Formats: sequence, structure tokens, C-alpha cells
Amino acid sequence: MFILLVSISLIGMGMSKVPIQEILKIIVALLMVPLALYLAIKYSTLSSIWVLNENTLQISNAKKTILFPLHNISHIRNLKRSGGNLIIINQNKGPAFRTWRNKLFQKEDDLPLLTEALKEANIEYYDM
Repeated sequence: MFILLVSISLIGMGMSKVPIQEILKIIVALLMVPLALYLAIKYSTLSSIWVLNENTLQISNAKKTILFPLHNISHIRNLKRSGGNLIIINQNKGPAFRTWRNKLFQKEDDLPLLTEALKEANIEYYDM
């Protein structure tokens, strides 16, 4: 969001310095907003790798790796939103872990395979 707001502010400041009619400035600025949205999403994307073993669920990205023992996971909820999915891992002990799955400008991933593997591991999975 920060990248998007900064880029829209820069577009506005840049268009205020251009010596053309105001209506053309507004049209050009509005046409640049989708480009700013696309670039903000592409730049801020942090991909992750989920590995389900016999005893653990491992989530890794460029910043950190988190291990969840399967016996400590009470259930997983997948809340569908307009731009992606909010995946919540509820634990028997400890706080819930939330992660966002972005679907904007992304290629297809292996979420259906992961959900099947979680169900086979007898982990309650709610797709809402």
C-alpha cells in the first residue's frame, strides 16, 4: 500500500509540473494509476514455499522459515477475498498464524494440491 500511495503522489506531483491543460493532466494521471498498482504489487510480492512432511508443515520465504508440528495445528481456514486468500493456521497452543495469498497478476499455484494433502493428513481445513 505504501508503494502504491507514494507512486500515486509522485504521479500527481509530476503532473502538476507539466505545462498542459488541467483536463489532460487529470486524464494522464488517471491512466497511470493502473500502472502504479501493477508495479506496486509486482515489487512487493514475497513468494513462499510450503512443505508438508509426515510430522510438520514448513512455510519458507526469503525472510524467514516457520515450522508447525502437525499435532499442534487445530485447523486451517482459507478465507477468500477479492484480491487473494487469507489463510489462518490455528494452533492448539500458541497464537494463530495468518498469511496472505495474492492472486493479482500471479500465475496459478499448487493450493489445491496442498489442501488435498492437508485433508489426507487429517488436518481440518475450512474453505470459506
